[in-house]
Amino acid sequence: MQRTPPSSSRAWSPATWLGGLLVAAAGVWVFRGALTYFFSADDFPALARAAGLLPRLHDPWRLLSGQFYFDLLRPIAGLDPRGYHAASLLLHVACSVVLYALLRRRLSTPAALAGAGCFATHPSHYAAAYWVSAVGAPMALLLSLAALAAALRPDRARWLAVPLFAAALLARESVLLLPLALWALLDWESCHDSRRGAPGWRDPLVISLIALAVALTLHLAATDVMGTRSGPGAYQLDFGRATLENLFTYLGWSANFLLPTVLRFQDAADPLVYGWGAGLLVLWLAGLALPGLRRRGWLVAGALYLALLLPALPLAHHTYRYYLYAPLAGFAWCVAAACDLLFERLRPAPGPAQSSRRSLPATSPTGQPDADPRAWGLALAVVALLTVNAGLLVRKIEFMPLSVAPTLRADAVVDRALIAGRAIADLRKSTLPARARLLLWSPIGRSFAGNTGESYFEQNVRAALFEGLAVRVFFPAVDSARFVTTYRSMPEPYRYAVYRPDGALRVAGSAELDSVVGGSPPAR
Repeated sequence: MQRTPPSSSRAWSPATWLGGLLVAAAGVWVFRGALTYFFSADDFPALARAAGLLPRLHDPWRLLSGQFYFDLLRPIAGLDPRGYHAASLLLHVACSVVLYALLRRRLSTPAALAGAGCFATHPSHYAAAYWVSAVGAPMALLLSLAALAAALRPDRARWLAVPLFAAALLARESVLLLPLALWALLDWESCHDSRRGAPGWRDPLVISLIALAVALTLHLAATDVMGTRSGPGAYQLDFGRATLENLFTYLGWSANFLLPTVLRFQDAADPLVYGWGAGLLVLWLAGLALPGLRRRGWLVAGALYLALLLPALPLAHHTYRYYLYAPLAGFAWCVAAACDLLFERLRPAPGPAQSSRRSLPATSPTGQPDADPRAWGLALAVVALLTVNAGLLVRKIEFMPLSVAPTLRADAVVDRALIAGRAIADLRKSTLPARARLLLWSPIGRSFAGNTGESYFEQNVRAALFEGLAVRVFFPAVDSARFVTTYRSMPEPYRYAVYRPDGALRVAGSAELDSVVGGSPPAR
């Protein structure tokens, strides 16, 4: 096999810079709606820790994304959600552009543009872009891509991969198996670059990264910070049926991202996409038979996808689209490799006049000319179609109403952000006494619960305000805030926040409410 230097030695032409700008613009345009939403759910504990209302995180588990990130943004953005959403969007754009640069190492620039454009616009990034608490996903991937880029360097700077990978682990532990992907990548690179020596598995850097991953895994197992040993908790592990269901769900979500074919958008194992997942797996296995795809890193791209997905597969009760954020970098590489091979097949053979020229246009390591206008036209068309499709699908997800309550949104991320935003806005209009004790109560929500249990609407508002912690974050003078399911007359300084299922509320004391609800036993 012919050995060629990586494309990092190729200068970035104006067209290359334009490709990077297009990737960034596509990502911003698709997910720009996130800038208009409020905080919700798990955002409030992180804000409370940064404000000193809750104990700080000290364990390595998500220390960077759950504590230090909010410590940094709190003095800058305060309690304005737009600053936090803008930072998440910026991290997503950075991931997309860094991936674009990495894909150029062994693929043509138009193919890298198509692959990175697919990543930047993939609708599965919806929650990672719209939910502040999911910032660990783009943060961990950005640090992981930076670690890969550093590890590919031929000088001592490659050891920067160690602190970068450590930081990625502190952002999100799901990138634990990145060293295995790097192992495959270095071994593949050694086949193409004559300057590389030992295969990846004997590389001291790879061994160091594996040791770091093992150390964190042992620590998480010893401390059980995710509660995997505490019974049927959120992070309960299931290596049987749940793992297979998750695998084909994530594969299906990766492949099924077109507006006409996405029938629903929920965070749970989805049998409707198992066929898509099986089809994608068969397609990838078939691609291994093509030397052109293998030469373009088809196997390594699959290894990257699987390595970044494996830690999430055994989670019995956690099947979330944002767990696909990092693995989709491998999916995007496969898209770029397929486009690069297609562009090569569609390129017309050079005529006698062209073959006699002394100076040829710059080419990628696969021999593709970076200035091929046909390849650029096709790549731009791919990115444009992906951007329009994703933009329409994201808007559909964003505004889809809940079937049983059209005033609410079907997607929990935006629904709970809207609920929290309304509740905090109405509380700001209210007059609360010093050291008020706030009781959040909903006679409307109660009417749907019957005699026992708690209605979905009450649970939804509780989750949106994180059991009332959101009130403490935005109104530190409030002594306490908690949800109640029944009304009874309370003395000063208690106040009731009577809320609707959409989060709108009104604050009143018992002196006012007694006369209203006194003759209404169901409301009690």
